[in-house]
Amino acid sequence: MKISVFCGARFGKKKSYEQVANALGWYMGRNNIELIYGGSQSGIMGTISGAVLAAGGEVTGIVPAGLFTSEIPRHDATHNIVTKDIDERKRLLLSEPDAFLVFPGGLGTLEEVSQALSWMAIGLLPNKPLGIFNMNHFYDGLLTVLDQFVDQEFADASVLDNVFVSDNFEELIGMLEANAGELSLEEAN
Repeated sequence: MKISVFCGARFGKKKSYEQVANALGWYMGRNNIELIYGGSQSGIMGTISGAVLAAGGEVTGIVPAGLFTSEIPRHDATHNIVTKDIDERKRLLLSEPDAFLVFPGGLGTLEEVSQALSWMAIGLLPNKPLGIFNMNHFYDGLLTVLDQFVDQEFADASVLDNVFVSDNFEELIGMLEANAGELSLEEAN
C-alpha cells in the first residue's frame, strides 16, 4: 500500500509531534506501507521519512526544483521525483498513493487536505480514503468546518464518505487499508 502523508516541514510546538511522527514512520516501514510525501528531511517530514527508511520501508519523495531553500531534500529516499513546480508536486502527491494520512501540520498541510477533498468532490481525482490523524484534538476545528460545509449545503455529505478520523495512527491506517481495498473493488465493477 502507498500512503501520501501530508505533514509539515517544521516540528511544531510540542515534542510529542516528533515522537509520534517517528513511531508512525517505523510502523509504516515495518508494515510495508510505502510513504509518498513532499521530499524534505526537515521537520515532521524528515522524521517520518527517516523512520520509514530506518525500518526498511520505501519512501518516495516529491520535490519541486529549486523552490525551497529552507527545506533540504531527502537524497537517500528510495525514489526521488523532482518536479518543475509546486503544482506538479501536489498533483503527484494526490495521484500516486492509494490513500492519504493527514498528520498535524501547517498551511501547506491544510492546502493539501483541502485540495484532495475538493478534487475528489468534483471528480478530478478518484475517491481515495483520507485519514485525519486527530492527535490531541489537533484537527477538531477542521472537522467542525467540514461538517459546517455540509450542514450549510456548500458541500455534499458524500464528500466526507471517505474521510476517517482517529487519534490512533495504527487504527487510522487500518481504516485506510480496509477502505482503499473497497474503493478499488467498486472502481473495478
